[in-house]
Amino acid sequence: MTTGNDAVGEALFGLAAVAIRRRDRTLSLTAISVLSTLERTGPRRLTDLAVSEEVTQPSMTALVKQLTDLGLAERRRYPGDARVVLVAVTEAGSRQLRAIRAAGASALTELIGKLDDRDTETLTAALPALLRLMELAGESQDSRTPLPKR
Repeated sequence: MTTGNDAVGEALFGLAAVAIRRRDRTLSLTAISVLSTLERTGPRRLTDLAVSEEVTQPSMTALVKQLTDLGLAERRRYPGDARVVLVAVTEAGSRQLRAIRAAGASALTELIGKLDDRDTETLTAALPALLRLMELAGESQDSRTPLPKR
């Protein structure tokens, strides 16, 4: 038997899938996720990024090279230990993320515009709960891996 939570979860998952299908294809979902992680947590070690994104280190190395070649990320030395290389999002990377998010929001806004007033009001009333879900999802993501002590 499907519960109310199950139905809401399925609907939100379906809507997320629609948003993903309508996204800008300039960057892969993993590249967007890496840039978002770097923007949220600050610079990270390549190995930590590979673990958090659940990809191999060689795959992450190739992705970071692509992002640095595009000017969306940069490699930096860790101030306390020159052997440690960190990956950081650049201002261009942050701009790209803002554009991707704006395009995604615009696509969803277009869909919402097709709803009647009652459904739009219902969605608006649910906004605090949706924002809390986003907050909870952010809390469940792996936190920043500690850097070596100086």
